[in-house]
Amino acid sequence: MNVREWALPVYTILMQMSVGVLFVLWVIRLLASSRFRPGDIEQIVQIPILVVFFTAAVAMVASHFHLSRPLLSFLAILNFKSSWLSREIVFSILFILMLSVLLYLTYFRKKSRTLITVLGFLAIFTGGVTVYCMARIYLLPTQVAWNSISVIVAFYTTTLLLGAIALACLMVLDLKFVEIQKIGDVDLRVDLIQYSLGGLTILIMALAFISVAIINIQMYLLSQSGLIARTSLMLLLELYFPFLVIRQVLLVGAALLLGYAVFRMYQLKLKPQTILLPIYLSCLLILVGEIFGRFLFYATHIRVGL
Repeated sequence: MNVREWALPVYTILMQMSVGVLFVLWVIRLLASSRFRPGDIEQIVQIPILVVFFTAAVAMVASHFHLSRPLLSFLAILNFKSSWLSREIVFSILFILMLSVLLYLTYFRKKSRTLITVLGFLAIFTGGVTVYCMARIYLLPTQVAWNSISVIVAFYTTTLLLGAIALACLMVLDLKFVEIQKIGDVDLRVDLIQYSLGGLTILIMALAFISVAIINIQMYLLSQSGLIARTSLMLLLELYFPFLVIRQVLLVGAALLLGYAVFRMYQLKLKPQTILLPIYLSCLLILVGEIFGRFLFYATHIRVGL
């Protein structure tokens, strides 16, 4: 895969991560609102929202490297009524615009809590539609390996998995940074992490195993289809088999590593700072696993007809 071909995996992975982080962050914010003061919660979500905004922006920039004429990319929105690609671009732009307003409100209008909440859910909805459009682009009769509802399920699973693990990593990194720089409330962040990390870890482990299950379901569907589909399956099981195994090992290994580290944290009543390395490593392994998965997604499809 050359630079233009890698631009798509970079865009899709980063955009999915952005949507996933915002979704999981807003769920935690909603659940924690009864336990923590509103002002404290808004203080903690600032850094994650900033990271989400820049990640989505980088994703949009990366997507232009896939185009032969990037300066004319705005013309793609003209086919909104008939093209899933145009819809993806429009909703991606709307997602980033909403993130920019959300970022402004959380930094300069903290007391507008209701507006922040509503806008956050609107941004999540827009991001979710972006991921749906992203997946629908690949549901083509001429691309047998892609033309399945499992692709949509896989894209949403990846979105949540990347979002959950990235947020866990962000929360602990933010805690460590605040502790070193002494510029924020360390105890507040510790309490929030201890409150949310258990459920977050269970979600990550479940999504990692679901991702592995989806891989095997997709292979089964290919085995039950025609010659072209079975050819794609042969590529997976022969030429790209090491990548297939590596991806599944990375996802399962990361989930188990994270689960063990968090279990020990609660069991021994350790501070969240002590498990920064396992969380960071789990995040890295899952990200690499998804990069392998996206490579396999593009490398094993075989076009039928024109």
